Amino acid sequence: MELSEIMSDEYDVLKKLYASLVDQNRYLIKREAFSLDKIVKVIESNSKSVAKCEIERRKITGNRSMREVIRESEDENLGKLYEEIVDILEKIQFQKDTNEALIKQWLGFTTQMLRAINPGRQPATYNALGRNK
Repeated sequence: MELSEIMSDEYDVLKKLYASLVDQNRYLIKREAFSLDKIVKVIESNSKSVAKCEIERRKITGNRSMREVIRESEDENLGKLYEEIVDILEKIQFQKDTNEALIKQWLGFTTQMLRAINPGRQPATYNALGRNK
């Protein structure tokens, strides 16, 4: 398989991964727990596909950096495709970070609600910020 074909396949899979992360974000905002369970499986599947593409690409490029490989090939389409992959990876990272922040916020809220419903036997103590310990 040629490098440009592998990178094209990788870009397509990365777009699917990004779309699934956007779906996850929508489900987090709407608090749709069952949809979140399903989307996790989709994200895992897409991540495995990205890893397979990455392995195929590394078989061709070896330990050399992609910028070096593209510079040596002097193929404009390959360079353009690489830039598109870098752009989608940045979007994926931002979306992943956003989703993680929402999940942490959910967990914090859930923990506080559980504490309120089932208080401990010891008296409440507060830290310097006025939060319950």
